Amino acid sequence: MYKKLVCALVLGFSFVSGILLGHYKPELFKIPLSYMKLILVNEDISTYQKSVHRLKNNFDKGTCDGKDQGYSFFVAGHVYENSGGVYNGIYEPFKSNSKLNDCIFMPLGFLLGDVVANASNHEFNILKNDMKSIGNKTHIHISPGNHDVGTGPYSAKRDIYVQNFGETFKYFKYENDLFILLDANLNNWNIIDDQLQMLKNLNSGKNEYNNVFIFSHQVIWVDGENKNLSSLIVNSEEGKAEKLNFWNDVFPVIEDIGGRVFLFAGDVGGFDNKSEFFYDNIQGVDFFATGMGGGKRDNFLFVHVNHNKVNVELVQL
Repeated sequence: MYKKLVCALVLGFSFVSGILLGHYKPELFKIPLSYMKLILVNEDISTYQKSVHRLKNNFDKGTCDGKDQGYSFFVAGHVYENSGGVYNGIYEPFKSNSKLNDCIFMPLGFLLGDVVANASNHEFNILKNDMKSIGNKTHIHISPGNHDVGTGPYSAKRDIYVQNFGETFKYFKYENDLFILLDANLNNWNIIDDQLQMLKNLNSGKNEYNNVFIFSHQVIWVDGENKNLSSLIVNSEEGKAEKLNFWNDVFPVIEDIGGRVFLFAGDVGGFDNKSEFFYDNIQGVDFFATGMGGGKRDNFLFVHVNHNKVNVELVQL
C-alpha cells in the first residue's frame, strides 16, 4: 500500500507541476511506466520478475549455432516432477522441449540435482534412459542433490548413486573454459576439505580460463543478510548448516579463477513461490538458480558460448 501511495503521489505531483509551469511533457511518464505498473498491479515485485529483468539487461539470449560458431549447453535443476506420486523420469515438459532437442551443437548438459525422487537402482535406470533421449550426443553431467545422495558423506543413497554415476564432485575443461561440479551434500552445504582444495588448486595460476562455470544443487551462496539474496526461496534446507562458508572461504578462491565466473544452483522450482528463477551479478560474478517441477514458472537455461562471448537464455516451460 505504501509503494502504491508513493507512485500515485509522484505521478500526481509531476502532472500538476508540469501544467502549472507550462511544460507538461507526457513522454516523461514512459520512463518509469513499466516499473510503476508492476507496483500498482502487484505491490511486491517477485524474485522471478526482478531476475528476468536483470538477465535481459546483462545478457543477450543467443542461439544454438553450429560448431564453428562456438558451443551451447543446458542447465536444469530439480528435474523430477514434485507431484508426490510414482517417479516417471525426467520432468516431461523439459525432456520433450523442442528447443532443447533442436539445438544444433550442444555437446554438454548439466542436471543440478534432485534428478530422482528417491535414490534407487530402479529410478536411476529410468533416469539414464531419459538422459539418452536428450540432445544429440550430449554428454550430461550431474551435480547431485539430497534426493540423489542423501545428507552427509555416508548414506545408502550415496552408495547407490556412486555405483551408477561415479564421483560426486569433479572438474573438466572444454575448449578454453573450465567446468566444476560440486557436491554440497557432503558437508551440510559447506565446501571444505577435498572440494575446497580442488578449487584452490584450480586457481593456482597455471592455467588461464576464458570462462569458469560452477554447478551445485544447493544454493550454497544463499545469504539472508544480503539484500540481493534474501528474497530467494529454496526448495529445501535439508542438511543446511547454521553457518555457511561460501562468502568467507569459497568466494575469495573462485572470484578470479577465470576471465568470467558463473555459478549455477538447482534447488528451486519445486513449488509455486515466484522464486523459481534467480539471477544477479554480485561483485563481478554471475549467480543463477534455475528449476522446475512445481508446475508454475518452470524453467531451464541455455548457455551459448560464442567464441569469448557468453549468452544466457531463460527457457520457460
